[in-house]
Order: sequence, then C-alpha cells, then structure tokens
Amino acid sequence: MYRLTESEALEYIKFRYKAISLSGYKLRKGKVTSEQSTQIWMNHFTRVGFVTHHKEQIDIIKTIQNDSLKQLHLERNKEDRNEAIIFRLKEDIRENAKLLSELGLGTPVIAAIKTKIEEANQIQRQH
Repeated sequence: MYRLTESEALEYIKFRYKAISLSGYKLRKGKVTSEQSTQIWMNHFTRVGFVTHHKEQIDIIKTIQNDSLKQLHLERNKEDRNEAIIFRLKEDIRENAKLLSELGLGTPVIAAIKTKIEEANQIQRQH
C-alpha cells in the first residue's frame, strides 16, 4: 500500500505488528485492493470528505461574515464615516448571507441525492 516491495512490506508488518507469511500477505493485499474494498473506502471517503469540506467552507464564510459585520459596526460609529466603505461592506454581508443560505440549503439536497444513490446501489447488489 505504501509502494513497498513484498519483502519491505513483510518487514514493515513484522516490525509494526507480527510476522506473516508471503501467502498471507498476498491474500490480505488482494482483499484490500479488491474492487469491493476500494468501493467501500471510496464511499466512506466521499461522504466524510464532502462533509468535512462543506463544514470548512461554511466556517470560512461565517468568519468572513463576522469580520464584515464587525468592520461595518466600526465604520458606522466613526465620526468621519466613509459611506463608500459602508456600502461595500453591506454588499459583502449580503453576498455572504446568500452564500451561507445556499450552502445550508444544499446539504439536504445532497443528502437526498446520496440516499437515492445508496438505494440504487442496494438494488443493484440484490440482483
């Protein structure tokens, strides 16, 4: 799995866990690299990877939104207000609000699509 030769892999396994035979190694490697195993990993990675990425994007946009709101508050309370900056901040806040809303609404839609894909995979496995 780490681009090791068979002898290197056996040595690593022996060091890390306990010694196994070459045939045991080949059997395990075949199982790990099988299409079914790869599909299980891909489904898990896709689900977890997407959720992690989606959450990171929402967190970033929330941070930007909070910074813009703080800056707007500071700018509005200045004696020498800069209306152009205030206008740009308001536009930025509106755009961020739209983006947060879209990301928030996208999650249920994506969850529904995922459910349909899983149902189709389950039907396919039954046949």
